[in-house]
Amino acid sequence: MRGCDKIRIVDQDLLRYLPIALACALLIRRTQRPRIIRPTRLWITPAVLLCAGAFYVFGAAQAGARLNLTGTLIVAAALALGAVLGAVRAHSVRLTRHAETGVIEARLTMWGLLIVLIWIVGRQLLRQSGYGQASAPFGLVSDAALAFALGAVLAQALMLARRCKALAS
Repeated sequence: MRGCDKIRIVDQDLLRYLPIALACALLIRRTQRPRIIRPTRLWITPAVLLCAGAFYVFGAAQAGARLNLTGTLIVAAALALGAVLGAVRAHSVRLTRHAETGVIEARLTMWGLLIVLIWIVGRQLLRQSGYGQASAPFGLVSDAALAFALGAVLAQALMLARRCKALAS
């Protein structure tokens, strides 16, 4: 094997972990400073994710394999688990309200950061393992991962909206 080929192999191996490293850096940066939350705009991210999910379901119906009962139950369980972890993550966000301006600030705790990082690393490791066609664009693993993310984002937005409403009154 030539030296140039060894460099290419190392570069390809390192490129697999680049998304994880970028996500870690961005999330750690987010935990260090508070963000202003506007409760009236918390619906935007779930709406975008619901639209993306609808496009995914349409594409999966056109090109993907049909889910059997077991697959449907796995996707439903992933959605429920995502909703539970989204609610836990929403409760791990520290909310503060400024008395003079009324602005609500949120700061992600390390527990919330850990939930996101475990999901990202687990998804990446599952994709690289090749288990159950994890790298396929439409398959049980992709369906379950999308359902998990959708459940987490929706539950977090709902819980944060409720917490912001209680904090504002």
